[in-house]
Amino acid sequence: MTRPRTRRAAELTFPGLAIGLGTGVIAGGLAAVAGLPAGYAAATTLTLGIPLAVFGLGYSLLLAAGKIRLGGVAPAALYWLVCFPLARYLHEVSFDVVSGNPITLPDALLPFLAYQALLSLGYAIGFVWVHEHVFPYWWIRLRDRNPVARRYVEQYTAQAFATQARTKRTKESRPREAAAAQRPSRRP
Repeated sequence: MTRPRTRRAAELTFPGLAIGLGTGVIAGGLAAVAGLPAGYAAATTLTLGIPLAVFGLGYSLLLAAGKIRLGGVAPAALYWLVCFPLARYLHEVSFDVVSGNPITLPDALLPFLAYQALLSLGYAIGFVWVHEHVFPYWWIRLRDRNPVARRYVEQYTAQAFATQARTKRTKESRPREAAAAQRPSRRP
């Protein structure tokens, strides 16, 4: 891969990596706030953050390739339905490795994975929300040198214009509806 292509790929995968690592940092921070030892919090940060960052990178690559729709919750939910339980499974196993304990699988593996699949919807919604509210500024910075970022900005701009037009139509129709409601009814 040439240097410009490598740079573009790194720029495109940064949001997914950052969200995944950020999730690990939040989990580690919560462990620290809960009073768990610093080593436990650090291990949680790494063992959860790295798998989620890798899967976030995969999400970003699918998004760049046009396989996942920008801002789509349903495609993200399907993606994370598989990847989030797998990340949690990797977290459980790698946490044992990092902490020096023998590798133990969670009790009742299938119920564990099913529960993680349920939680994946919340993670997918949060992932898309952060991606849609934080990283448009990233795409704006990159749009002049990265064609995929330019495409993202164009999609966001078209969405903003469509939303603005819909809002304007709704506001314009409200006075007519209010006036019609104030007219006396002709029915007995």
